[in-house]
Amino acid sequence: MKKAYVIGINSSKSLSPTIFNYWFKKHNIKGKYGFKEIDEKNFNNIIPTILKEKDLCGLNITIPFKEKIIDYLNSIDNNAEQIGAVNCISKTKEGFEGTNTDWIGFQESIKWQEEHSTSKITKKETAIVIGYGGAAKAIIYSLSQTGFKKIRVFNRSFSKIKDIKNISPHKLDEIKNYFGEADLVINTAPTNYNEDPNLKNFNSNFIEDKNICAPHGFDACYNHNTFFLDHFNQRKCFFGLHMLIHQAAPCFYKWYGVKPKIDVELVNLLEALLDK
Repeated sequence: MKKAYVIGINSSKSLSPTIFNYWFKKHNIKGKYGFKEIDEKNFNNIIPTILKEKDLCGLNITIPFKEKIIDYLNSIDNNAEQIGAVNCISKTKEGFEGTNTDWIGFQESIKWQEEHSTSKITKKETAIVIGYGGAAKAIIYSLSQTGFKKIRVFNRSFSKIKDIKNISPHKLDEIKNYFGEADLVINTAPTNYNEDPNLKNFNSNFIEDKNICAPHGFDACYNHNTFFLDHFNQRKCFFGLHMLIHQAAPCFYKWYGVKPKIDVELVNLLEALLDK
């Protein structure tokens, strides 16, 4: 029986196994999908062992290993190379190939939420991205493919900015100067960023400044109660839960040969789990 895992820190809390098991049942497929929790100090020792497991067909890679995993792959596709991060690994005759489906997940999640709500992004001039990890790089790549003319990226530091047209890097303490021009603001930062004074200041200033035209907000974290979306008009919010679902769909197809159904029933199931 083909099996796959999601790998990362705190992967035991991931909703990915629920998504895959829902699709197994929905499409009458015999497959297994679980999690492997790895800390950073043991990553180099554990990954080679996992890759040798019998019947392994693929892995989903999550925080903080989307860049680090590349060293263990035989190849990566063009999208992953352009993005500089891998979230999906597939076993092939030539070995393990890495790709990135996060950027597809972001695009498709926006489309799905626009179709199922009143929230629509009508202007695509400037986007702001908070954070510069693997998910952020995929979202930046996606934004560059969908017509945003300017992408401002805010982070504590930058190790390497990919050569993507129209990107402007900034430190977090500059963030308050640019919200007035944003059409879409995206948070990809981990929860420990919540305590960053620059983000706290942004939150209070953003609420109180009536001259700022409220943009749309997207939180790549799929917890509904994160600090970020609390400060946006609820009609203009996009939730990362949908990105999680839509990035999983092409992985499922790669590994099990079936294009899975994304429906309201699945979304309701996952939202109910988040609300517990």
